[in-house]
Amino acid sequence: MNRHPNKLISGVLVAVLILGTPILAWACSVPVFRYALEMWPPDEYEVVLFHQGPLTKEQKQLLKKIKPIELENVSVPNMRIHEVDLKADPDPRWVKWWEKNKPKESTEPWLAVFYPASTLKITPLWAGPFTEDSINKTFQSPARKELAKRLQGGDSAVWVLLECGNQEKDQATKKTLEERLVHLGKTLKMPELKAQDVQAGYLSIRPEDLKLGFSLLSISADDPNEKVFREILLNSEDDLKDYDEPIAFAVFGRGRAMPALVGKGINNDMIDDACTFLSGPCSCQVKRQNPGFDILTSVNWDELLEEQIEKLDDQALAQTSNPTETDSVSNKESSGEAKGEPSVSPEKTSTDKPAESNEETEITPSPFMGWIIWGPVVILGAGILVLLFGRKKA
Repeated sequence: MNRHPNKLISGVLVAVLILGTPILAWACSVPVFRYALEMWPPDEYEVVLFHQGPLTKEQKQLLKKIKPIELENVSVPNMRIHEVDLKADPDPRWVKWWEKNKPKESTEPWLAVFYPASTLKITPLWAGPFTEDSINKTFQSPARKELAKRLQGGDSAVWVLLECGNQEKDQATKKTLEERLVHLGKTLKMPELKAQDVQAGYLSIRPEDLKLGFSLLSISADDPNEKVFREILLNSEDDLKDYDEPIAFAVFGRGRAMPALVGKGINNDMIDDACTFLSGPCSCQVKRQNPGFDILTSVNWDELLEEQIEKLDDQALAQTSNPTETDSVSNKESSGEAKGEPSVSPEKTSTDKPAESNEETEITPSPFMGWIIWGPVVILGAGILVLLFGRKKA
């Protein structure tokens, strides 16, 4: 049951093989989780509306409701809409898909949601009738709103746990994640930031405001509001639905999910590897050559980031104006006495640890980072030896 954890490592190794030595030249001291939030706009999903003849007035209003807002870097939601009127000389590629996958009885407009082209997946993650209820659950959900809220609040990553419905397995997995994430929040250490990386704009907040912490967000197996979100996550790999086990994804940046951990693969070693990778330096700044995929959200991430910066600036100003009172509140928060804390406390395991703190013992570095740093050198050297040996044999 630990095949998927191996995929997690292999995804990084593939990136190393593709990039080779240039990874070293592109290294950045900003942690992966923060660099992703600052610099990586989410990939766009392809949303296709199939209909036969003109849409009704009500259907046009419904389509207008979901049409994305075009921003400078990306659209919100992160998707592109394709209208396919099957009676008006439509794009042949969509007609081909429709003929193979069309519903047998329904004549209503039909919506199909495909993963971003970067995933190389050609099957839709979800398809169904074009109704208000279906679109409301497709493009947003309570869990995705909470996810964005936590990332804005400073979580390095939010671990999304898809429960399988087996209470014993779900509770045991939740306990493992909760305990390990608390431990990692106390023991992991972020890289020392380089001045040139901050000056280059890779970090929009003050270095002292950069915190490290993780939280857990569980989704029950029968939650109707999260059906499409579960489909987005479970269809990201061809065989995830074959497992009757809890499945976990570490989500970071602007809604980017790491490859799945499944069943017994959700263990301390694999959780450590994923969190160490996310909290380590962004050794490869090219998003598509890092492991993971972007989820579908209705979040204006640029606006969210600006709000975070303003909030931190206000806190810094308040501390400057009245340092004694602010220190008192900070001490209360650290002891759990402060009011107004997030309502998700049972699964909120963020430790809010500053980047420069090193009071706790640092855990053993992850194999992710060793491969990223030394992998290109080893591979290049091995290639040269093989080439020389082969020539000598000839």
